[in-house]
Amino acid sequence: MKKLSLAAICAVVLVFMLGLSAPVQAEPFIEVVPLDHDFGDVQVGSSSTAIITISNINGQTLEIYSVSLSGSGDFAISMEPDPIVVSGMSTAVEITFAPSAVGYVSAILDIESNDQANPIVSVSLSGVGVAAEPPPSPSIDDILAFFDASVEDGTLYGSGRLSGVAKWRLNRLRNMIVRAGVFIDNGWIELACWQLRRAYRRCDGLPRPPEFVAGPATSTLAQMIFDLMAGLGCGQSRNLAIVVSTLVVVS
Repeated sequence: MKKLSLAAICAVVLVFMLGLSAPVQAEPFIEVVPLDHDFGDVQVGSSSTAIITISNINGQTLEIYSVSLSGSGDFAISMEPDPIVVSGMSTAVEITFAPSAVGYVSAILDIESNDQANPIVSVSLSGVGVAAEPPPSPSIDDILAFFDASVEDGTLYGSGRLSGVAKWRLNRLRNMIVRAGVFIDNGWIELACWQLRRAYRRCDGLPRPPEFVAGPATSTLAQMIFDLMAGLGCGQSRNLAIVVSTLVVVS
C-alpha cells in the first residue's frame, strides 16, 4: 500500500476539521408587524390602507407561499409581498379597507411561509364603516357667484319674449336671492326660507308660476337654491303666523 506523505495527511486533516467547523445555517425566522390593525372610522364610499411588514430576522431565505384574507369582504389585499425574502430583509403586504355599509367589520390576514416554527402567521384586521358626511350646502355668495357667471357666459338669461320683461325678471330673481341673504345674515331663517322658496319656484322648471329665467344653467341654479334651503332646514314645519307678522315689520 502506498503511504501518504505528511503533507497529504495534513491536507486531509485540515479539510476534515474545516468541514466539522462549518456553521450550519439556521432556518428562516419570520416576523410580522403589526399582528393586529384597527382602521378606525372610515366613511362608506371611501377607503383607508395599512402596511403589514414581513421580515426575515435571520437564517435561510424566507419563502412566502401565500397571503389570504378571510372574514369581511370590505378588506382586500391591494399589494402582494415579495415571495422571497433574504436574511435581514423585509417586504410588505398592503391592505385596503373600503366599507360598504355602516357598522363594525373584521377579517384575518393569513401569511404562510417556510418558517417551520411559524408556518402561518395571522393578522387581525378591523374597522368601522361610518355614514358619509353630506356635502356642505352652498351659501348665498356661492349662488350669486354662479348666477352672475352664468349670465356673463350666456347660459342664464331672463325669460320672456320682450327684452324689457326678460331683463326685469332676471334682475327680480337675483334680488330675491340677495334679500334671502340679508335675512340669513340677520338670523331671520324663517324669512330666508320664505324668500328662497319664492326664488326656487321661479326657476324650478314647472309651468306655474312663470319662470323668471331660462338657459342651461337654470336647473343648476334651482338645485343650489334647493340645497341651501335643505341646509337651513326649510323643509321642517314652520310657524307661518310668525313669518307673516315678521314680514309686516320688515316691510
